[in-house]
Order: sequence, then C-alpha cells, then structure tokens
Amino acid sequence: MKTLFAFFTRPFILVANFTRHLILLLLFLAILYFFFGGKTLTISEQTALVLAPKGFVVDQFSGDPTSQAIDNIRGTDIPETRVRDILRAIQIATNDEKISALVLNPDYMWGAGLANLREIEYAIDDFRNQSGKPVIAMATNLSQAQYYFASLADEVLMDPQGFLFLQGFGSYRNYFKDGLEKLGVDVHLFKVGEYKSAAEPYVRNDMSQEAKEAGLHFMNDLWETYLTGIAQRRGLSTEELQEIVDQQAQRLMQNKGSVADMAVDAGLVDRVMKQSFMHKRIAEVSSFDDANNHFRGVAFEDYLAMNLPEVLPNSNRIAVVVAEGVIMGGEQSPGTIGGASTSALLEQARLDNSVKAVVLRVNSPGGGVYPSEQIRRQVDALKVAGKPVVVSMGNVAASGGYWVSMTADSIWADEATITGSIGIYGLLMTYPELFNKLGISTDGVGTTKWVGAFNPTKGLDPEFADLIQSNIEYGYQQFIGSVAAARNLDVEMVDRVARGRVWTAKQAYDLGLIDQLGGMQQAIADAAERGGLGADYEVTWVEESLSLTEQLFVDMMATASEHIDLSGNQNSQNLQKLLQPFAAELSLILDARPGEVLQMAHCMCELNYLP
Repeated sequence: MKTLFAFFTRPFILVANFTRHLILLLLFLAILYFFFGGKTLTISEQTALVLAPKGFVVDQFSGDPTSQAIDNIRGTDIPETRVRDILRAIQIATNDEKISALVLNPDYMWGAGLANLREIEYAIDDFRNQSGKPVIAMATNLSQAQYYFASLADEVLMDPQGFLFLQGFGSYRNYFKDGLEKLGVDVHLFKVGEYKSAAEPYVRNDMSQEAKEAGLHFMNDLWETYLTGIAQRRGLSTEELQEIVDQQAQRLMQNKGSVADMAVDAGLVDRVMKQSFMHKRIAEVSSFDDANNHFRGVAFEDYLAMNLPEVLPNSNRIAVVVAEGVIMGGEQSPGTIGGASTSALLEQARLDNSVKAVVLRVNSPGGGVYPSEQIRRQVDALKVAGKPVVVSMGNVAASGGYWVSMTADSIWADEATITGSIGIYGLLMTYPELFNKLGISTDGVGTTKWVGAFNPTKGLDPEFADLIQSNIEYGYQQFIGSVAAARNLDVEMVDRVARGRVWTAKQAYDLGLIDQLGGMQQAIADAAERGGLGADYEVTWVEESLSLTEQLFVDMMATASEHIDLSGNQNSQNLQKLLQPFAAELSLILDARPGEVLQMAHCMCELNYLP
C-alpha cells in the first residue's frame, strides 16, 4: 500500500519541488534586479561614439527573441549586430553636442555583406557632412569586410602587429558526384536553365562552364563596386588599387614583412601605432576618460539604450517587414524565412489600420518554391487592400528572394546587391545501389505502376522522371510569366535574362528587373510618397518581440549576469560560428522527407558575409 501511495504521489512532489525552485530563482533574480538594476547611463561632453559591430552584421537577429536574449546574456549566442541599430546611433549622434567624434572599430566584426556596409557608408557620409565631426578608425587585423568598414573613416590607424589582406571575390565549392556514387547514392536533378547551378555539386565533379561564366560576370561587377568605394575615399584610382592588390606579396617583401608598413606605403592606412597611442590620438578629438589612459567613448549599444525612441500614437505608419535567410516552409524563427511566419507578419501589417504602406526588406538566396509563393501572395493582398509595397533588397535577393519581391509596387536595390537567378530546380535522391551493397532488396506489389515511385530504395522510373521534369518546366514558366507581367516585359525577354543566371543590381537595373538603385532609406521615402504620407509618418518594424513579462525576466537575468557566471560552453559557440553560414542550406536537404522531390527556387550565389 505504501509503495502504491508513493507511486501516485511522486509526480505531485516533483512538480511541487520544481515550482518551489523556480519561485526561489525568480525571487533571487528579482532581488538582484532591485538592488543593482535600473541604473541609468550618462555621457559627458567631448565623448566619442564607438561603432564596434560584434559578429555578423545582419538585418534581423536570428532565433526567437527570448532565446536570443538569454543566449546573449550567457555569452553562448552567435554575435550579431543589426544594421538599423548602427544607422540609428549614427543619426542621433549627428546632432548630439556631447558626441564630438565617431570611432570605427572592426576588430570584432566577423562578416558583413557589401550592400549592408554601403548602407552604413551612406549614414557616415551624412554624419560627416551635416556635423563636421571627425571619423577615425582603429584596427588590428583587417579582413576584406573589416577594411571596407575601416576605410569609411577620415583616418585609419593600424596596430604595428596588424594584418591586412585583400583577396577579391570568388566561389569555390565541393563536388560530390563520385563520392555519392561510391556510396551508392543516385542524385536526380531536374531543372530549367543552363545557369541554374545551385545543385551542380551533387551531379558533377566540377563547375560547369556556364556557372563559371555567369559567376565571373557578376563577381567582377561586384569587385568593381568594392574597389571604387575604397579608391574614392583613399585618393586612389581603381586601377591603382587593383595593382596594389595584385602586388601584395612583392610590396610586403619590400617592407621587410611588415603588413602595417606595407599598408601605409600603399596608402591603405594612414598611421601605424600601438593601442595606447591610438587612444591618445582619438582623445585629441574627444577627451580622456576619468582614468586618463583611454579616450572617452561610449559604445553605440549603450548610446542607443540612453536614447530609446518615443512611441507616440500615429495613424500614419510605414511597416517594415524583414525577410532574411533561406526560405523554408511553415513557421520559422527570425533569421530564417518561414512561408507561414513571414506571411503572418505581412498579414499583420495589412490588418493594421494605422499602416499606410509597407517596406519588405529582402535578404535571401531563396529556398522552397511554395513558401516563396505564399509570401508573394501576401504582397499582392497588401496591394489589393490599397497599401503600397516597396521592396528593399539587401546583400542578396535572388531566386526565391526575387520571387517574393517581383510583384511589389517598386523594387530598390543597392549596387552591391546580388539578385536574379530566376529559375527553379528539383532534386530527388535514391539509393538502390547502396542497398544492393548491403545485401538488402526491395520487392512488393501495387495497384498501379506509380506505387512506390518515390521510394528511394528503388531506381527512378524514366516515365516518372519525365513527369517531374514536366512539372519543373511548368513552375519555371509560371515564374518567368509572373516576372514578365509584374515588370511589364515580354516573356521571351525575361527567359533570356532568367534561366537561373545571377546579376548584380546594377546589371539587373539595366535589364529592367528592378526599379531603382538605392538603400533602405530611399525605399522608405518611396513608400511614404506612394502612401501619400508626406513627412508625417512613423516607421515601425513588424516582428516578433518580447512580452512585458519576458522582457522583465531578461532584464533580471542581465543584471544577475553581472554578479554570477551564466556563461555556457565556449566550444559549442565556436562550432555554431563555424556552421552558422551553412545551417539553413543544410536544413533544406536534411529536412526533406525520404523520396521527396525538393522543388527549389534557391541560389548558392550569396556573398552575404565578405571574407
């Protein structure tokens, strides 16, 4: 009897213990928050605003808000910095009399797309022109993206032990055809267009000539944009800068192996100095801090916390919806585009009576065909509701990324945006040979010849292969037909520039695939004009956010983290950092059901994060 009683009461005891421990934890966090939280930051006169982006520069944080905030506090997240936060900090600092200078520090930036870097470039140029305040960069090691960021300054300071290397743009991938055949895996590719090369690694051992031709065409144009931006600020011609890049080895030997001296000699950097002297130099345009050994500066994250935007009632709003990442079906967390979740955000903007226009910020290489179409239909629904939709393309808006954009009232893209890749493909993997090697056979009966057509353990029936190819061709015709109708072009003309070929936005503009060259701010201004708003409007970001209770819990954890160690496994973070750029693409393959034909509008063309 006693054992039976214990059996029935044990679950209740466990629940009670868990509840008690949870209450004690929340009480502990609340006490810490009461005594140590709520402190306000202040800045003094002659303070420099420090822009030191951490991790990847993105349009939208990855993951749901609660998990992202907690991981950030514990230090186990993949660091990310939103472009809009950098832009807003620069904008506020322009007219802030306490901010005397802007300091750029790229040391902690892991990667950034060229289009996003150019958004920051426009903001810094406005800051400089409107305020007359100096902009100084301090750096140790400079990758290609980090150097572009540093070059936005009036003066670039580099550590004597620093490193700088410019390598250009390229695309090198692994090819698995022979390896898959040795494993007994057969990959069946169905596509339209000789330039649709995303799935080539599964059916070839090398890059096709068409992929090489198209890749070099858009990469050379992108490289020209990169060189031009730096050359103009460094007082060089693009030819001189290209020569410097080509001669890095010889120039380094001439400077006895010192990269910093080579950079100064080439005109890429202004001065070489150790960190302590960098602080003294920057203190000349700001001041020394209270300890008198560093310049007085405020991190842009803290600066934004001191300048929270006022939320005022406004019946004229422009809603910004961010679509960033690979496009997948269903509900997806931010950082990945979900056919259902992103559609829901657009629907939310449509049903909000205060929203008069929508800007869809697209930064995606594409993904699934159907979820792309789901999102595009919501764009059309907004237009039917009388709300203009303007697309602002980020680093890449190709294939499915172009699909969701094509019927907008207006499409804006930066010169450095990668777009196009209009086309779709299907992928089916079977492995009867693998089963043969293992001594496993497949047999059975069915009521029609189609039974088991998707069975990956059987060989692909040629007639079934024709059926799939026919469906892919139908999808392609639907794609180019929709582009032609939306862009007021002939279908034949669209077919010539489509066929899976990738373009830069400059090239796409000449081909009629986009409307205007420009950044996010120009797209917002266009939306305001189309919505008849004049200058009286507010920009609101439609996205998943923390509830009041979740925000309070996160704030308490942040306060607690200052006094207790909440950090996680550093090795786990390093592994996430390594896999992060490829995670979504891997999910596209790994999440497929056995025997499923993956219908994709996807482009392996993004240079989202420059090397």
